[in-house]
Amino acid sequence: MGRKVVRFYPIDRIRSIIQAAIAGREPFRGWKRPPRRERNTGSMFNKIKTALGLDPIQKKLDDLIGKVPAINALEEAFERLSDEELSAKTAEFRSRLADGETLDELLPEAFATIRETSKRVLGMRPYDVQLIGGMALHDKSIAEMRTGEGKTLSATLPVYLNALAGKGVHLITVNDYLARRDARWMAPVYNFLNLSVGVLQMAARTENGKKAFLVDLTVSSVKEDQDRLRMVPRREAYLADITYGTNAEFGFDYLRDNMTMNYDDRVQRGHAFALIDEVDNVLIDEARTPLIISGPASDDVEMYHRMAAIIRELTPDEYEVSEKDHQVYINDAGLDHVEALLGMTLRDPARPEEITLRQEAIMGYIDQALKAEFLYHRNKEYLVQGGKVVIVDSFTGRLMPGRRWSNGLHQAIEAKEGVKVEPENVTYATITLQNYYRMYDKICGMTGTALTEKEEFYKIYGLDVIPVPTNLEFSARQKNSELIERTAKDETGFKYTFYALRSDPETPVYFKRKDYEDVIYQSEEAKFRAITVEILRNYILGRPQLIGTASVEHSEYLASRLKPEPLRRLIQLNMLRRVWMIRNKIEYVESPIKQFDPFRKAIETIGANDIRPFARELGVSLNPDDPENKAFLLAEFELTESEYPRFLATVESGIRPQVLNARKHDEEGMIIAQAGAFGAVTIATNMAGRGVDIKLGGELDEATLRDVNRVLVHSGVDPYNLTNDGRYEELSRLDEADFGVYEESVARFRTYIENMHKVRELGGLHVIGSERHESRRIDNQLRGRAARQGDPGSSRFFLSLQDEIVRLFGGAQVENLLNRVNLLDESVPMEHGMFSRLIEQSQERVEGSNFDVRKHTLEYDDVLNSQRKRIYDQRDQAFLKKDLSEDIYDILETDLDARLEKYGEEENWQLAAYFDSVQPPFEIDGNFLPAFTTQLLINELNREIAFDVPEADAPASPEREEARREAILEELLTLSRKAFEAENKIGLDQAEALIANARAGFDAQSDERRANFELFAEALADRLKSRAEGERDGEIQTPLRGQDLLAEAGSFARINFRLSSEDQRLLTDGDETVLDKLRGQIESTLFTVFTARTHQAFLKRLGDDYVPPAETPENWEDFGDAAMNAVSEGFLKRADRLFGEQDQVRADLNAALRSIPGEALRYGLNDRQWNALLRAAGQGKRIAFDAKTHRKTSVAYTRLNFLYYSGTLLDGKSRQEIRDLVWDHYLTTLERLRAVFGEIDWKRLRNHSIPLDQLRAETQAQLKTLLGADVYGGIAALPPAEIDEDCVEKIKDHSGGRIQNEICRMVILRAITDQWVHYLTEIESLRVRISMEAYAQRNPLVVYKTRAAELFSELLKNIRRAVVERIFITAPTLGMLTASERVSLNELRKDQERALPAEEDLTKAEADEAEARPEPGGKPEGGDAEEKLSTAALKKKKKKMKR
Repeated sequence: MGRKVVRFYPIDRIRSIIQAAIAGREPFRGWKRPPRRERNTGSMFNKIKTALGLDPIQKKLDDLIGKVPAINALEEAFERLSDEELSAKTAEFRSRLADGETLDELLPEAFATIRETSKRVLGMRPYDVQLIGGMALHDKSIAEMRTGEGKTLSATLPVYLNALAGKGVHLITVNDYLARRDARWMAPVYNFLNLSVGVLQMAARTENGKKAFLVDLTVSSVKEDQDRLRMVPRREAYLADITYGTNAEFGFDYLRDNMTMNYDDRVQRGHAFALIDEVDNVLIDEARTPLIISGPASDDVEMYHRMAAIIRELTPDEYEVSEKDHQVYINDAGLDHVEALLGMTLRDPARPEEITLRQEAIMGYIDQALKAEFLYHRNKEYLVQGGKVVIVDSFTGRLMPGRRWSNGLHQAIEAKEGVKVEPENVTYATITLQNYYRMYDKICGMTGTALTEKEEFYKIYGLDVIPVPTNLEFSARQKNSELIERTAKDETGFKYTFYALRSDPETPVYFKRKDYEDVIYQSEEAKFRAITVEILRNYILGRPQLIGTASVEHSEYLASRLKPEPLRRLIQLNMLRRVWMIRNKIEYVESPIKQFDPFRKAIETIGANDIRPFARELGVSLNPDDPENKAFLLAEFELTESEYPRFLATVESGIRPQVLNARKHDEEGMIIAQAGAFGAVTIATNMAGRGVDIKLGGELDEATLRDVNRVLVHSGVDPYNLTNDGRYEELSRLDEADFGVYEESVARFRTYIENMHKVRELGGLHVIGSERHESRRIDNQLRGRAARQGDPGSSRFFLSLQDEIVRLFGGAQVENLLNRVNLLDESVPMEHGMFSRLIEQSQERVEGSNFDVRKHTLEYDDVLNSQRKRIYDQRDQAFLKKDLSEDIYDILETDLDARLEKYGEEENWQLAAYFDSVQPPFEIDGNFLPAFTTQLLINELNREIAFDVPEADAPASPEREEARREAILEELLTLSRKAFEAENKIGLDQAEALIANARAGFDAQSDERRANFELFAEALADRLKSRAEGERDGEIQTPLRGQDLLAEAGSFARINFRLSSEDQRLLTDGDETVLDKLRGQIESTLFTVFTARTHQAFLKRLGDDYVPPAETPENWEDFGDAAMNAVSEGFLKRADRLFGEQDQVRADLNAALRSIPGEALRYGLNDRQWNALLRAAGQGKRIAFDAKTHRKTSVAYTRLNFLYYSGTLLDGKSRQEIRDLVWDHYLTTLERLRAVFGEIDWKRLRNHSIPLDQLRAETQAQLKTLLGADVYGGIAALPPAEIDEDCVEKIKDHSGGRIQNEICRMVILRAITDQWVHYLTEIESLRVRISMEAYAQRNPLVVYKTRAAELFSELLKNIRRAVVERIFITAPTLGMLTASERVSLNELRKDQERALPAEEDLTKAEADEAEARPEPGGKPEGGDAEEKLSTAALKKKKKKMKR
């Protein structure tokens, strides 16, 4: 670096100490050589393999190198082609592919085509190493190409070749900026060759992901993100030959395609070939990141705010933070505190498995609030921008807008930060990037660092890593090359490598990067001080520096230390230390300096007044400008006289770095491009700015280089084989008149080269690592920013024992070493290869662990992958199959047979209730379709009443109508009485069962709480015994308080005990009589609780008709008798009200019958009229108080439930008879629905007078086939009203069938989508729980596969069940109507009237009966329950109905 940057404790002095400490022995008592590291053995083995030609990767690389001459041989011939001939090569290649040639056979010519096109269009010629990289990519490998080696240009070679197949090429970048930049940059090449280029961008730029862009070089915009880009429907971007975008955009589009309800809405056209830039970032760092499309699951967000406030009240001794496990554990004291703050109990310590759903939910809120408070830190794991919490990728440091942590964690962090808490989300679709890219037929990638992860790339993706040599190395290895590789030592003794000319072997022309050993400090503060001094020294020289950090927080903290005040304070402290050392004649600081102990805290907390007394004691001024301090400062910071003025200016103004992190995500390319400029200081998270080269002297835009190349070509110079220095020299030989219109470009190029030489002389870019990442690859990426393309450069990492990687994985060993030697001051670093090896060993362990996690995760993912493919294939089948009627029949029959398997195991009313849930009453466009039980009742009534035959010529008279009305009334009354008797009988049986269940619960709770109380009694006896022994020994005992003991007993038994003051005093003596009183209180309290709950259940079912017994019985036998008597009395009261003196049913039926027309009374009522009469019998009205209006109102309630009687109508029927009855009802209902849909469709056509010949060609072709060409030709131009009835009926039947088929399609797709969403939640929950199986000595993966298979089988059943539930109640959407081909949906919506309910809304008929319908297999909820449910509420209720 030009000078010794930091001073270290002499290595010779501590070498034996280090070795002894590593060996685990005391210092200076002998040492043991550390065992040879496995990594070195492997390295030696690899060298032997390579030397013997046994390394398959090297052999593959050699094969690729051997193909380069064939491509180069074509260059001269291709140079002679005209632009038209070169452009026509694409059509030629595609024709040859169609004739049977392969892409491999076309490769040499295709690569030569791209090379020549690039030269003509971009002024850039791909080097041989770029050809090698391109071939590696085409060969389904990863091309490891170092920074600055032209990966973007190299990618054009395989992209063009594979685009010839016409299946689409996806080029994946790490951010939107690079997708835009690379697409626009390379589009001229592709456009020249007649290929189109699409660009995907994030939702904010593309109308929520509905749009994308095509590169259009004719479009101009001042906005960078719109320049040369034309917005198009997203599908068009995928139809382009080449599509650029980020991994998230491609993955989310795949998920959205498999959620859409319309096949034509899909945008992707397959997954043929993907080339991934920065492939290690995508396939390793983000491999385990799931792409999730989610939506709100609930709106209850207040609890997150409440929990955030409660967690802040906890003290450190009430929880434990495990950084290594990334968990926070709350202890019993903490739970007690939380319970007190909440005012509720969250667990029973004696029976932790007994927890209510509410308690479980609260504990979930607590867990996430703890993680949010103690594990997730602002500006590290996330940022707060615009009132939103935005995740920061832990590997890349990039923002991930739109992504949210799951399971309520994101909401907990939002509550912690005080921003708006968005509702918790449920996953609709998900896939990990790892699994998404494994779907491609062919993938490849390029990056600068992949070798450390080559095992993972191969085992998971089948990708070899091909280390492509740099252009410099490749050139030096060629025979007769003018370059040779040399080594030397700099002034610090560091050995480095450089390249020189054979003619001048001692003069470096190109360099390899100098990677200095890591230095380690005892504290993080000492490390940051050392980094600040390092930055200061290089800044004064003007040398550009890139400082890598692990988080946004550290970036901003480090930048804050470069401000004038903290920088000045650090300089003052270092100056004082130098003065103290000189005064005390100390050359090296060995032991800590006690005088500096007060100044070891954070520099920003130290003020001038804190150090002024010590300065006075030393007799020096704190002012760096003081001439007397100059000698001290020159010595401390190793400055020359010429550098001193810049030093003082820096002390005055501070250092203003460019901070590049997730906050400046969109600007990172522009910022990082200038990091190599003279005097630049850039602080960045370790992976920020990937994809953008750092060039010494600053950025040289490609347009300038292109212009310079054109000037040289025009002057007869071939610029493509020249370096930038060579171009500079050639330009210097030209007259300025030769520059022409490119004069400004030449001037910019010269300035760039001059600045570059200035920075080169200073040693190039210096990279400072502020801490090690857990992955060596990330550290290598940071180092790799320096020494680009043979430039000089260096790197050094600064560590501390407080760094996360050291503390968690290597700190104990290092700290043990330093504790043994115990002689170093905090400010003195230790530099030795041992420390680097320790860290690397820790990194290797973490990398291995992460690989194992990802590999293990993949084994779990494979289960979900196969299931996802099967589900998505079913969706495709639903989309593409023309007639789905047979599928619906199969689903209905399967469901019916599955239910009838339980025949005999449940009562018939439960079976009937299930069939009602499958096909509830449905009303549409004036047509009423009754439920199964309603149809049974209607059939029963029609059998009992003799209506007139329509053909009979019977005279009508008022007397005859009245007689018929009376007959119907009596039959309905008889039916109502039978229904009441059936309900009464079942109600009494259920009342007895309810009392029995209550008693069983009482017995269980009583036994448990008495047992817990006995534990208290035993503990009290032991305590009293111990106190007695202590008193005998003369110990002073604190008196026991009866109130405290009573509370303790209550916590054991979970009972609120009460005792008099005297009994409390006796309790402190352990009086057995008092203990018996408490035992009795357990029994009495529980008896009161359980009997009260039973009364509440009866009140809910019978309403005001139930009057609890006046006297509370003292035992369960008496309570059972009294309660059953009260229930019986309740039923008698209801019977009297309905059929006795009040005779409410008769009165309401009489009123309802008056609205029935006489013709219906004569010839028979239709289903709608019968349903209205049954409703009149079953529903009543009563007076209620409206809490909102504070007025009396009447509300409907269910007084009779016909379901139980309907069940008796199935008595005596065999299973097959019931099946036939139900199946006939299903088929009849489907046929009636088809007719209704056809009528609706024709009515809309007729209302809008749309002739058939104005419909879509596809519809006309179907009608022509249906009616015959001649018939159709005669009516096609007629208004619908003039078409004859026979044709109309055929058209109605056809339209009804088509609409019904579309409804079936929609129902199946929606069922698959909805159930898949629920399944994803279940499978994720299973994945979380499955780890516990290891404690039971079972293989979690095997158990997971078994249970996942069971869950998937259940998923398929649930899909069928969801189809069954919806198929009878789904109305057609407006877009399904034939009229929608000519009439806008808005017009149809206005025309809708009441005939067409909203999609999947429950109908009014269902709303009327839903309340009266109990849950199948459950207990009836009839009685006086008020019918005030809205349609939405009814939908929710219906979804909860169990099979």
